[in-house]
Amino acid sequence: MQEGFASAIGLIGPTPLKPRLTFVVPGEATSMNPVRAIQQGLHEAPQTEAYLLHGRRCTACGAVELVATEQTVWP
Repeated sequence: MQEGFASAIGLIGPTPLKPRLTFVVPGEATSMNPVRAIQQGLHEAPQTEAYLLHGRRCTACGAVELVATEQTVWP
C-alpha cells in the first residue's frame, strides 16, 4: 500500500463527466540547489504520482469503495 492524500481538481463548473478527485503519492521535492537537482534527476528520485479516484456504492448497505487505477498528471 502507498501512503498519499486525496485532492480535488477543477470542482468549479458544471456537473463532472469525469472524476475530479485524485489520490496523490508524493515524490521527492526538487532541490533548490541546482547541483542537487541534477543529481536527483540522474538518480531518478521518486516523482509525484496522481491517480483518478473512481467509486462505487452498495445500494443495500451504503458502503463506498474507492479505486485509483487510472494515472493522471498532477498540476
